[in-house]
Amino acid sequence: MSLTPDGRRLLSGSLDRTLKLWQVPEGTCLATLEGHVSDVNAVAISPDGRRGFSGSGEMLSGEHLVRVWDLAAGRAVRDLAGHQNEVSTLCFDARRGRLVSAGVDAGLRLWDVASGACLRRFEGHARWVRSVVLSSDGSRIVSAGMDGEVRVWDLEAGACLSVLRAGDDKYYCVAVSPDGATALAGGRGRLLRAFDLQSGRSRATFEGHDGIVRSVGFVADGRFAVSASEDRTLRFWEVKSGRCVRTEPASGQVLSVSVSADGRWLAAGTYDRRVLLFELEWD
Repeated sequence: MSLTPDGRRLLSGSLDRTLKLWQVPEGTCLATLEGHVSDVNAVAISPDGRRGFSGSGEMLSGEHLVRVWDLAAGRAVRDLAGHQNEVSTLCFDARRGRLVSAGVDAGLRLWDVASGACLRRFEGHARWVRSVVLSSDGSRIVSAGMDGEVRVWDLEAGACLSVLRAGDDKYYCVAVSPDGATALAGGRGRLLRAFDLQSGRSRATFEGHDGIVRSVGFVADGRFAVSASEDRTLRFWEVKSGRCVRTEPASGQVLSVSVSADGRWLAAGTYDRRVLLFELEWD
């Protein structure tokens, strides 16, 4: 799922092959977008809430594409085809009107949203890329995959700047701090690992989850982070110390989180088809 920076609109995707646009904080469903013929695995929304993006596919399905939506009109406007298997993750570069996608075929693709052209491919991961995110200045992509690697890429040159590895984890998610100094990655190891993006070294592990960590995000100024897990909890972490400061139970496995830019709103999606909304307060 994906919140606009102001936290007023939320876009969610589902295994029921639809997207839903929500008004926050009322929880009103503004639109249901249909048309995919396979699971919707990833979504992104433009900062102004006017455009949406979805990534679809199943292992045995022929639909492995990215779709661009006009959210005001409630219709698809363009398909971006090229991936050879399920599309699992998206991130939108609003400053340049570009989108990054990745998935089971292990390659990242950079798209020009207006023209639908694939501008660049990023090759290097050996297995499924489960998560991609842009640095706050838009110059770098950070990706995490089932090959146990977190890779940092130069967006313009297409070059891999560094490969971060520690332990034998298989990563499902990654997030980059607002100052661009730290990446948090989580996965099958049931923990979060903090990497220093300048040195490339693992500097800490955050332990506490009892299931696969499916999603992670930094909150506001980067002092805190939130993680979602198949253990049916959300955990809130103080990044500097690695201390869990709050645990929020959920009714089902928590598969995704999205935090508004000001840190006020947190949305989480669960396997039992619920969208959870939290208003956060920080000291």
